[in-house]
Amino acid sequence: MASNALRALCGLIIALVTSLHAVGAQKSMCGNSEFWNSDLDICVPCASCKKYPKTPSCNTCKSVEDTPDVWKLAAITSFSVLAVVLVGAALIIVVMVHRHKLHKRPLREPIEETAGPLYQA
Repeated sequence: MASNALRALCGLIIALVTSLHAVGAQKSMCGNSEFWNSDLDICVPCASCKKYPKTPSCNTCKSVEDTPDVWKLAAITSFSVLAVVLVGAALIIVVMVHRHKLHKRPLREPIEETAGPLYQA
């Protein structure tokens, strides 16, 4: 009797391990954009999660909103570079205008012209 119980227990363990291995193999057969639905025993596309967001295994899918938009990154970078260039150009223009005005100011003391030994009139 004990040997029958032992055989039944071993058979149950083997069946359980085989069942778990089969489910793991089936899950690994799903593609990147799919998840394993244990209720249906098939791979279900992640696109169905938009229509049925409360599906239990939808959290294993990478949502479409999580993927970064390349054009947004390019726009932010472009506008940042443009802002830096414009601020730099404005600073250069301000410095140039300031120097130009500085050189146009009249001198406070007039320069005396003297006739030295080199002057021959």
